[in-house]
Amino acid sequence: MTKIYISAIILAVCTAGKLNAQTVNTGELVMMPGTQFSTVGDFNNITTGDVVNDGIFSVYANYNNDGMVTFSPSLNTGLIHFKGTTGAQIISGTLPSELNDVRFENKSAQPAFLLSGDLNVYGVSKFYYGIVDNETDGGNFVFEANASHETTNNDSHVLGHVEQKGKNEFEFPIGDGGYYRSMAIGQSDQENKNYTSEYFKKNSNGAYPHNKKQEAITFINSGEYWKFDSTDDAIDFALTLSWHEDTTPAEIINSTQANTSIGIVRWDEKDKEWKSYNVATDVNNKTVTAKITQDGIFTLARINKILKPKEENVIVYNGFSPNEDGINDFFFIEGLSIYPNNTLEIYNRWGVKVFETSGYGIDGNWFKGISEGRATISKGEKLSTGTYFYILRYKISEDITREKVGYLYF
Repeated sequence: MTKIYISAIILAVCTAGKLNAQTVNTGELVMMPGTQFSTVGDFNNITTGDVVNDGIFSVYANYNNDGMVTFSPSLNTGLIHFKGTTGAQIISGTLPSELNDVRFENKSAQPAFLLSGDLNVYGVSKFYYGIVDNETDGGNFVFEANASHETTNNDSHVLGHVEQKGKNEFEFPIGDGGYYRSMAIGQSDQENKNYTSEYFKKNSNGAYPHNKKQEAITFINSGEYWKFDSTDDAIDFALTLSWHEDTTPAEIINSTQANTSIGIVRWDEKDKEWKSYNVATDVNNKTVTAKITQDGIFTLARINKILKPKEENVIVYNGFSPNEDGINDFFFIEGLSIYPNNTLEIYNRWGVKVFETSGYGIDGNWFKGISEGRATISKGEKLSTGTYFYILRYKISEDITREKVGYLYF
């Protein structure tokens, strides 16, 4: 078997100087740290080929992997750079390519990357320019546990589905129609679960009728929706969607209807209707966040606010300063003492649960900026200053439960 170690800078490899020729790896190709290997023509790693990339591997044409492509996890240095200049690049193969870092940069007509193989990213996926299309040919773009992405934008994202493994919070780098329209989820309590999301810039009404909905829903997004699938049978985290003036209908963003607000809705496959969530809305960042317990089809909607009788008013004071000076040291909710049958959950900006309790406000049971959530990594420690998301539920009678959600700041 042929074994090649790349330990110096090689500008390009082709056959007989022909720029349209193919580089075929039949043996073992090892790129050492601090080196660069480039293929001007198509790169084909056949079934007997092993590629270990701990350097920089630049691919200027098509890429195919039917063998093994991987990196050395202990070194954490490998980068594959898809850098086409003369047209769309086909990324194919029968076996997945294990990549540390990957960079997409191709300013050809979009989509610039046609993915029919599988890419498994363990480090950072850097979206500089070029849309990765796996919707057409069915390739898989997988982010392993702790993997992330950077510089994702309208000109560079994934057109199709993205899978995330593990329990960490994650923002899916998905889009459609030339728009980056991510969905973000919080940290899960479950280990070894997979989450998949895809964005569709089209009306969901044909498959999920908008006239089948809860009464409080006044208008369902007719321009876009998100699909979210999970192998997690105990979903319990926050989900965040955003609105955008170019993709989200004005009826959702700029409604003149009194007593309505932007909300998140989900198609309930069992009951065959759209159902709404109580949400927290961040107008500055144009995001809406809700706690979810099921996967499915999600979108934005206009929701009627439910006006509560005066005697049921519970007032949330969403700013406090836990500096132990005796002034405004905890998250205070007025009126909750007459509803002791209550629960409170607090999540950080990544959707990680940092606090949960029942009987909030009873016998000094207050949130003082200390981490106490079951999904928390540093339990018992003081949390950093910032914006948090809360969910408050309280029973006003045996059969009636109220829910408030929103942001709190300290």
